[in-house]
Amino acid sequence: MGKNRLLAIVLGFIFTLRVLGAPATGSITGTVKDKKSGEAIIGATIQVENTSIAAATDIDGNFALKSVAGSQVIVCRYLSYKTARIPVEVVAGQSAAPLVIELEEDGIALQEVVVSTYRRNDTETSLIEGMKAQVQVASGISSQQIAKTLDRDASEVVKRVPGISILDDRFVVVRGLAQRYNNVWINGNTAPSLESDSRVFSFDMLPSSQIENMIIYKSPAPEIPADFAGGFIRITTKSLPLRNSVQVNYTTGFNTSTQFTDTRLNPGSSTDWLGFDLSKRPLSSSMPSHMDVAGSNPDEVTRLTRSFNSDWRVKSYIPMPDQRLSLTVNRRFDTEGGTEIGMTTFINYSNTYKTIQDIVNARFGVYSSEADKPVYLDDYIDNQYSNDVRVGAMHNWSFVFSDRNKIEFRNLFNMLGKNRLTERTGERNISSPYYREETEMLYQSRLTYLGQLAGNHFLDEHKLHSLSWNVGYSYAYKTEPDRRIIVNQAGMSEGTDVSQLKVGNEEISRYFQSLSDHLFSGSVDYKGSVNLGSIRSTVKGGLMGEYRTRSYTPREFVYRYDNLTVAERQEYLYLPYEEMMSDAWLSADKVYIDEITQKTNAYDATNLYGAGYGAIELPLGRFNIYAGLRLEYNRLRLTRDKSMSASQTLLTSRDYVDLDLLPSVNATYNFNEQHLLRLAYGRSLNRAEFREVSPAVYYDFDLFNEIGGNEDLKTCKIDNLDFRYEFYPARGEMVSVGLFYKHFENPIEWTFIDMGGTLRYNYENALSAQSLGAEVEIRKSLDFIGMRNFSLLFNATLIKSNVRFDESGIIKTEDRPMQGQSPYIINAGLYYQNEKWGLMSSLLYNRLGKRIIGIGKSNSTTHDVSVNIPDTYEMPRNSLDFTISKKLGKLIELKAGVKDILAEKVVYKQFPQFYDAAGQLQEREQVTKAYRPGRAVSVGITFNF
Repeated sequence: MGKNRLLAIVLGFIFTLRVLGAPATGSITGTVKDKKSGEAIIGATIQVENTSIAAATDIDGNFALKSVAGSQVIVCRYLSYKTARIPVEVVAGQSAAPLVIELEEDGIALQEVVVSTYRRNDTETSLIEGMKAQVQVASGISSQQIAKTLDRDASEVVKRVPGISILDDRFVVVRGLAQRYNNVWINGNTAPSLESDSRVFSFDMLPSSQIENMIIYKSPAPEIPADFAGGFIRITTKSLPLRNSVQVNYTTGFNTSTQFTDTRLNPGSSTDWLGFDLSKRPLSSSMPSHMDVAGSNPDEVTRLTRSFNSDWRVKSYIPMPDQRLSLTVNRRFDTEGGTEIGMTTFINYSNTYKTIQDIVNARFGVYSSEADKPVYLDDYIDNQYSNDVRVGAMHNWSFVFSDRNKIEFRNLFNMLGKNRLTERTGERNISSPYYREETEMLYQSRLTYLGQLAGNHFLDEHKLHSLSWNVGYSYAYKTEPDRRIIVNQAGMSEGTDVSQLKVGNEEISRYFQSLSDHLFSGSVDYKGSVNLGSIRSTVKGGLMGEYRTRSYTPREFVYRYDNLTVAERQEYLYLPYEEMMSDAWLSADKVYIDEITQKTNAYDATNLYGAGYGAIELPLGRFNIYAGLRLEYNRLRLTRDKSMSASQTLLTSRDYVDLDLLPSVNATYNFNEQHLLRLAYGRSLNRAEFREVSPAVYYDFDLFNEIGGNEDLKTCKIDNLDFRYEFYPARGEMVSVGLFYKHFENPIEWTFIDMGGTLRYNYENALSAQSLGAEVEIRKSLDFIGMRNFSLLFNATLIKSNVRFDESGIIKTEDRPMQGQSPYIINAGLYYQNEKWGLMSSLLYNRLGKRIIGIGKSNSTTHDVSVNIPDTYEMPRNSLDFTISKKLGKLIELKAGVKDILAEKVVYKQFPQFYDAAGQLQEREQVTKAYRPGRAVSVGITFNF
């Protein structure tokens, strides 16, 4: 009944908006095209001269002007095209004959055009023209190109950009540099981080349909924060709509490894379908801040033990096909006073499943050179099942008061709930061999909100001076309520038939953790034209501030059975864990829960950041030089309780303070309209994050090891050099070839230490590192070879990096490539678009070279590689996606596709080396992880009103 009522409300809402958006009488409609190519021009401004009545062309180049009557002149403008004026006669109460406006290019180099209106950046053509006018080295992708793919979130979109790859399906790697070396802004504000272990934006949290454009700046500039080395990623969400519209999209699909086999999950709460758990898994409100078994009476211990979630069932069932639903409402208002008001509201919901079975998951010790065989420490097979629910909303307002003043209010909300079950079986051999069965029940909820109020203003009549400002607030919350890990094991010897083993319980533990981030920010930027003799230069300056707080609270509990008799223990430890957790066994005199939380793992932190910059742009004939300085102050303060006793408090704080002056120069040489060279230098930084300087320890089930921090990390400083040639053969086309070099001082790398049977991953400063690379990008229509309506997108990056370590220590660490760096990245796309037929299709290819995914361990004092644990590499794999869409009239569009058609196995390997009896260096391969992800097939329908 509730769902039917909700459906009725949604349909009624759509119908109401449809009625309200009905066209008025006395209107002018038409299409704007490029006179030479005949292609539709998207985002052109159409205005009734000397009035406030205006519109912009949509994705098909169409426009509509309402409330028009009498003799009028229609003015059509678009960047780098000649302005067109067309006289029309409109009879009151009627519509004029449709216009076809053909614009001619004005032949003026783009960098010489003073842009004095608010132009759109959501089309491929406008994005390329905008990047051509940039003073920095940059790459990007627009919503128009995103629409040609099956990309569902920002992590899939960003892979289409040159030099970009994705780690763990959600973290971005730019030019081979891992996520910690990249910075992300959304609508001019720092993107919220949901990761407790590092400061990174989870790109899988942002649906692709909310993105207007994404630009990756690869060279430093004074106006952008310096805390990046790979790329500064600026994401803009949709704001001012072209026209009134309502769009409803429904997509369903399946994965060949998921929907045709049983999934296994612990039943969730009544609110799991909304992306959060309201009451089933979290700790009871009566739970004390620390559970003291010794100081509590038996009745209280029994009550608290039984207060935890008691549902340990695992249900098996065939999962339903993936479900994705979205609603977009665009409204545009033109007031009598000439103010343009735009509103965009977007709501999306998805419910998807993923099953990966027979995952090879192993950990090795030092390779046995004598026996010439690997030494297994852990040798497991995992089966992993998950259900992801995503709810997202965007609500943006844009107010264009005139061609000189614009204010925007943007809101972005996303929530993701994950219910996951991992079942692991295999052998562990630390001091002696054991057969083990491990189960992890995980529920994780992530939430982000980003709000922003921003303004852009021209300060004078000639629009030579402008001021922009921005105030924002973001919130991130991540919780793992009741992560349960059950470990059963039995001793074994060589040749043991594990099917005959009687496996007993080793431990049952429960983890609870929560992380909350609040970030307040503000900025103001000035830009103005100044005449220096005969040179018309541009000066820029601005201030920025951020204040960020974080609170991280983990709790850990285990079950104790020391009160059981020998006979009871022999019975209890061999029960299924569902029966072990029944009230018949749970009491203070039998099996009780005990808190083993280490207070040192919790922390509170603040970060105060302030920056100011000044810059000047000098056009010197064919040269254009943009240079400036940026001053940044940063103070990170970490506060934690160092007391090991629950009854005592020993708060301690440590400050990490930086003050840096950062120069940058971006120079451009324009041969003509089509050819230009770029040369850029800049200094940037990479600061340690909250978690990285905290000694807090967290157990990662996937790695079956702990993760910790390092209080002594230093800030990394980077010198960046870029050289790039760009060629623009035609409008909307681009060819570029570039080289880049980076030198790192004190780079922060991930390593591990042996804790005696287990490993603990942590962070350390290497001595230095270097990265040298080349990249090429091609966006070209294939009309010139007779393939009309086809276009090609190709980009490739070659990278060589090397990390050097301090040789003064006893243990000698081998130089190696930087973690997360692929030696090459290839993206290619073949697109077909036939406007007449309403048909669009794409074939997309991606391949990454092998990259370090896990750091090894050096054990030698003499650089003897045969005693080292080698690095772990993710091996190359080919990915191929296909999508096709067809418009049925103006109201309906069908879309279908297949992702990862080849479905190649994901493989992680180590390459141990040793010297044989003849003194020859030998290399072997050992697989640490391998699985098949399956193919994803989807079909969708979109209704446009």
